[in-house]
Amino acid sequence: MGTTVARHLAGATAAWLVVVAEAVAGYLGLLAYALLTGADPGGPLAGPLLVLIAALLGVAALPLLFAPAVALGAAAGRRRTDPALAFAGLVAVVLAAGYAAAVAVATDVPGARVPLVAGIAALLALPPTAAYALTARGVGWTARLIRRRTATARPVRAEAG
Repeated sequence: MGTTVARHLAGATAAWLVVVAEAVAGYLGLLAYALLTGADPGGPLAGPLLVLIAALLGVAALPLLFAPAVALGAAAGRRRTDPALAFAGLVAVVLAAGYAAAVAVATDVPGARVPLVAGIAALLALPPTAAYALTARGVGWTARLIRRRTATARPVRAEAG
């Protein structure tokens, strides 16, 4: 039980860090585009505010997107990482596209842009999902390795003095 919780906490932390890194990279890309085209780069708080919003959305996406995707992927591929990671990515793409399309429709985004919004959200969901799945798998593997080595270790006899 403790290993399962540790695996998912480590995976969730890795996914959240990837979401924040994507926000920083996105902001730097937008800033470079604004500077190259002569557009307004935004105020001094544009970058930190964008990263803060992405960090909060990342926290909300953990139980709604990444955890279900990884759980279904783990259930699909019990013994091997490859099918589990692929299935988790597929579930994450479907969930992210669905959430993004629903939010786009609810916020009156023009109908022609809804597939674009859903596609971008689906692509942005893949790296955090992969980080979650691989980190959770790695922590579980490490815990099993430590338990196995601890169980097979022989006690050292004390020397007679």
